[in-house]
Amino acid sequence: MRSRLNQRFVPRVRSLPLRALVTLLTLTVLTLALPQPVHAQCILANPSFEMGSGGWDQFGNVGTVSTAVHGSAAARVTGPDYGGWDVSGYWQQMDCDVGEQWEVTGYVQNSSANPLGPQSSAIVNIEWWNSGSMMSYESHAVATSTTPTGEYQEFSFTSGPAPSGTVACRLVLAVLQAPGDAPQDIYYDQVTFYSTSSPTMDEMQWNDFPGGRVIDFAGYDWRVKGPGYYGPGPSSFSDAESAVWVDAEDQLHLTITYLNGWRSTEVTLEDALGYGDYIFTTKGRLDLLDQHAVLGLFIWQYGPCWDEDYLWWNPYNEFDVEISYWNNPSQDIVQFVAQPWDYGGNLNRFDMTFADEEIVSFALNWTAHSVACRAWRGGPYEEASSPLVHTWTYTGPHIPRPEEPRVHMNLWQYDGPPLTEQEVVISAFTFIPEGWTGVPDAPSHDPQMAVASLHPARPNPFNPTTTIGYALREDADVEIDVYDVAGRRVRTLVRDALPAGEYEVTWDGRNDDAEFVASGVYLYSLRTGDVAEARRMVLLK
Repeated sequence: MRSRLNQRFVPRVRSLPLRALVTLLTLTVLTLALPQPVHAQCILANPSFEMGSGGWDQFGNVGTVSTAVHGSAAARVTGPDYGGWDVSGYWQQMDCDVGEQWEVTGYVQNSSANPLGPQSSAIVNIEWWNSGSMMSYESHAVATSTTPTGEYQEFSFTSGPAPSGTVACRLVLAVLQAPGDAPQDIYYDQVTFYSTSSPTMDEMQWNDFPGGRVIDFAGYDWRVKGPGYYGPGPSSFSDAESAVWVDAEDQLHLTITYLNGWRSTEVTLEDALGYGDYIFTTKGRLDLLDQHAVLGLFIWQYGPCWDEDYLWWNPYNEFDVEISYWNNPSQDIVQFVAQPWDYGGNLNRFDMTFADEEIVSFALNWTAHSVACRAWRGGPYEEASSPLVHTWTYTGPHIPRPEEPRVHMNLWQYDGPPLTEQEVVISAFTFIPEGWTGVPDAPSHDPQMAVASLHPARPNPFNPTTTIGYALREDADVEIDVYDVAGRRVRTLVRDALPAGEYEVTWDGRNDDAEFVASGVYLYSLRTGDVAEARRMVLLK
C-alpha cells in the first residue's frame, strides 16, 4: 500500500549545533567540489526518481524505494552512521545569476521503519557557487523527529537572492544524522526547482501563441497557436479563422491548409486540469488522413529549453493519442504513447477503421501511478454501452507529473506536406476530475436501483440562478457540492441528514465566500455514503 499524503509541512531554517554546521559544510565541500558530470542547466532532471538515481549526483548512503507519491519510485536517503554529524544526499546543479531566487517544492517522508532521531533532520539545501567553489548555502529542515512517520509531507519554500559572484546553484536533498542517533531513512519524491526570474515557467507556456486568438470549445477557453514556425514537425502554424474554427454545433475544426505555404493548426487549453479522465471525441474518416498528416490529442508542458540530453526522462510531461500513418500507409494508424516514445514499453499501436460521420472517443485516465488508455465507438458517455476497440494501461517510468501540462490538440505535417489540404473534426472534449465515479452529463442510473439520484440542472446554461433536483429512496447523509473544471470545490449547497423524498436546491453562481464566480463550465455532485453522481452545468454572463 502506498503512503497517503498528509498536511503541508512548512519548512524553516533550523538552528543546528555549530559542530553540525561545520561538519555539513565540510562534507558538502569535500564531496561536491570533485569533478562532476554535466548537469541539466535549464530544468530539474528526473524529479520523481522514476529512472532511479539517473540525473542526480549523490553522496553517502542513498538508493530508491517503491513507496512513492508519483509513479513507482522515490529517493531514499539514509544516515551514513560514521559516528559524527554525518550527511547523505542527492543533488543537481543549475546555472544561476547574481540575485536570482529559486522556488523549491517536493514531498518528504519520515519513514516509520527507521525514523529520525531527536537531533537528526531531513534538510533541503540551496548552495551558491562561483566558478570553482561553494561560497555559501542556506539549509531548510523539511522533517524532524516530530514529523509524523509513514506519510508524505509536502514542502515548499523560496530561496534568498544568489550572492555576488554566483554562477551556479545546487539543490541538495539530504539527511543530517546526529551522533548517537540510529541511521534513519528519509524519502524524497516529486521535486521541483524553478527560478522565479522572468521568464518564469508560467510565462514560458505561451511563447508559441503570439497572435492572441482565443476560441470557446466544449465549454473551455483555448488559445490558438501561431502564427509562426514551431514544433512539432517543426511546422508553420496558422491561427487564422479559416484554418481553425468552431462551428454552430460546437465542433472544433483543425486543418492543414495552404495559406501562402502549408500551415498546421493547434489549440491549447488555458487551464491545466491535473489528474483525471481526458476524453477526446472525433467525427469522420480519420483513416483517410494523408500519410504526412498527424492528429495529436495530448497533454504537454513547455519547458525552458529543448535538449536531446534531457528527453530520456520526459521533461515536458507529455502523453499522447496520435492518429497517423507516419509516412507509411501500411502500418496501424492509432497509437497511445508515453514520451519519450522510443523508450521500451512506451508505445502501444493498433489499427482501427472509421466510417463517414462516425463518432469515436479516445481517453486517457491520468493518475499518479498509471495512465489508462481506451478507444471506443461512440460519444464520451457511451463507453459503458459500446464495446471497447482497444485498451492499454501504462505504468512505466514516464507518467506525466502534475505540474502544469495542458491539453493540446493539433494537426501537423510530418516528413513533408500532405498532397491535399486536410481537415479533422473534434466533436467534443470531456474532462472528469480524479475521484468522480461517473461521467458528468451521463445518462442517469436507474432510480429504482439507486439510493439517490441527481437530476439535470434547470435551466442549463443559466444566468443568474439554476435549480438542481435530487431524490432519496431512503434516509441518507447528503452532500451536494459545486466544483470548477479543475476539480476545486466552489460551493457546498447541501450538507445534511435528510429523510427519503424529492428535493431541490438553487445555486446563485456564488462561491462559499458569497462572491460571484466567472462564466464557464461547473460540475455539481451528489454524494451519499460511498455513492457519488456528477453532472455538468454552464454559467453564462
